[in-house]
Formats: sequence, C-alpha cells, structure tokens
Amino acid sequence: MFNERLMKLTATSRKILHFPPFFKVFKWLWVFIILCSFLFSTNAQKGFSIEPTLHFGSVTKHTSKLTFDVKGPSYGADINFKFQTYGKKEWQEWRKFPLFGVTALWLRFGNNSVLGNAFSITPNLSIPLFNKRNWQGYYQIGIGYAYMTKKFDVVNNPENNAIGSNSVSTILMKFYTTRQLNSKWKLNAGISLNHFSNGGARLPNFGLNVPALMIGFNYAPQPLLKDQFFFHNKNKKRIRKFGFDLQTGFGLVQRFAIGGPRFPIYIFGVRGKYYLNRVNRLVAGFEYEQNRAIYSFTLHTYNALTRDDARKKASRLMFVVGDEFLFGSLSITLQLGVYLGNFSFLKPATTYTKFTTRYYLPSKGILKHKMFLEVALKTHLTVAEYISIGTGINF
Repeated sequence: MFNERLMKLTATSRKILHFPPFFKVFKWLWVFIILCSFLFSTNAQKGFSIEPTLHFGSVTKHTSKLTFDVKGPSYGADINFKFQTYGKKEWQEWRKFPLFGVTALWLRFGNNSVLGNAFSITPNLSIPLFNKRNWQGYYQIGIGYAYMTKKFDVVNNPENNAIGSNSVSTILMKFYTTRQLNSKWKLNAGISLNHFSNGGARLPNFGLNVPALMIGFNYAPQPLLKDQFFFHNKNKKRIRKFGFDLQTGFGLVQRFAIGGPRFPIYIFGVRGKYYLNRVNRLVAGFEYEQNRAIYSFTLHTYNALTRDDARKKASRLMFVVGDEFLFGSLSITLQLGVYLGNFSFLKPATTYTKFTTRYYLPSKGILKHKMFLEVALKTHLTVAEYISIGTGINF
C-alpha cells in the first residue's frame, strides 16, 4: 500500500516538474543568466549592468517568393552586457550619455523543422530618447554575427529559401522604455526587430525578419550617480564645416545559380560632408561599383562581345545622400542611392539603401587625417544585395 502511494506521489511530482519544450529552454536560459549575473556582478565596474530580455513575435513574410509556412510564434531571449558612458569625452554629453553593449541572443522561428533556431552575438549601442523622472526611453541598434541551425538544402530542406548559409549577419533593433525601481533595478518593455541575412554571399537569401514584443529587466551592481557624470562647459554653437572622404570596399555575391561560384564586387566612393554639429553630418557624393558576376554573365550569354563592353555593362554609377551619426570613434550612416545612366546590365532597381558602420582610427603623428574601417549592408527594399568591408580616409 505504501509503495503504491509512493509511486503515485512520484508520478504526480514528475508531472508538476515536467516542463514543455518552451519552458525547458527558458529554464536553462535563466540558469545561464543567473550564473552570468553572479560572475559579472562580483567584480563589476561602475556603470556596468546586465539586461536580460524575453522576445515574443512572429516571422514576417516580406515577399511572396518565400515558400515556407509560419506555423507558430517566434520566441527567444537575450542578455545584454551594457556599459554606461558618463561624459569622460565631450561627445558622450552631446549624445546624452549613450550605453555600449554586447548582446548574446537565442531565437526560435516558429517552424523548427524548416527554419530552426538562431544564436547571435551583437555589439550594440543604446541611444537615450527621453528621460522623465523614473521613466527613460531608448533606441538600440546593433550589427553582429549569427549562426542558423537550419539552411536551404535542395534535398533535405528545400522549403527554406530565406537563408542559404548557416553563418549570417544580423541586425538587432529595439525601441523600449524603462521604469526605474531603485538605484540598481529597472524594468524594460518595448518592441524589437531581428533581421538575418548573408548579404547574397550564398543563395537563396531573402532573409528573415522577426518583429517582437519584449520585456525584461536591468540590474546595475554599482550604478553611476548623478554627481559622477561629467559636463563640459564648452561652446555648443553650431559648427559649419565642410569635408570629404575617399572610400573603397569589397564584397562577395553568389548570383544566378544556387551553389554556383561567388564573384567579387568592387566599390569606390567620394563624398562631400557638411557638419551640422560635432556629432552629426550630412553626406553627398558618388559611388562606383564593378560587379564581376554581371561581367561574367554578359560574356557567357553573349550580351557582351568584348571584355571592355562587359566591364561597362557590369559598372554601376550612383549618386548618394545620407546622414552620418557620430559616437566618438564610431559612426552609423544611413544612405540612399540613385543609379545613374542606362549602361548597367540587369540593374535591380532605380534606388537602393545602405547601412554603414565605421570605426575611425586615431589620427596621430604623420596621419593628419582620419583613416577608417567600415562594414556596409546594401539592400533593395527588403532584399540585401551584398555585405562589404572597406577602408578609406576622411579629410
């Protein structure tokens, strides 16, 4: 009799302690988050904080060419290790003391057999939007690396025509508000957008977009107090200053055939700059591209009978305008381009957009002008054409 009761009690306990797959994942995620919080908070510097966040949304089919089914919601979690700036440099005050961070994220897409999961690491920047009493608003933007557990396979996974490689780039954006509970704890809520794409380096590449609701908290073991922020009593008069930069870049694309060769794209640009102030400037100029995929295609299909004609048809000349937002040695540029002339073969559209992040190297010694390194994502509406890396000099 006692053994029967013991068996029933054990079975009941197992039912109570049995988590569905959704909660099993989050159980281990929270264990990981608690461990990370303990390890980092023991030796945390002032201004350091830990911000775990839960996401709940759905994959959006941004083009009718996507062939997979969205069978359920997308959900996931991230943990952001953040560092509060406090005015050590003047630009930090101008930018209302933004936060730098590194986010580790896990996301499930809602059709596990076809789309699988994503794991990403994303350096990011949180820009304050407002600060009223115990409420703050932020815009967070980050670009990083993601690993996709499922990709397109002509035999084993033909429905996933969104992603053609396991390794992709990711852009994570958040709009959220925080409620200050005390000096160390905040509650967060808002919306997020995760974008995954390999920039056309492997076909297919329509990409995945996941808008979601988000909720989380922020814990700062040693928060910065108001009297620990620096304020620079310098002239904040608007700057009227012109400049320009020269830039070159390189990208790889797979065009026309899944599993086929990848071809380089060479990019050259010159832009004039108009400084609105010390942390923001308008840009305008010209870009030139030589697309070697188009070059090879025109020769093999006899759309070009000479190599000179093929190079001309593989050329693209564009007029560009944009806005560059400066954050010390880092910058983010949003750019719109318009194709010029009718000589380009298979021109995908009349306009395009480009999102660029730059790092400006210190200008010391004989380097009177700032050299920079950059990563750029070029898109036509919602479809990426390429991801490029580049360098240049700013005068």
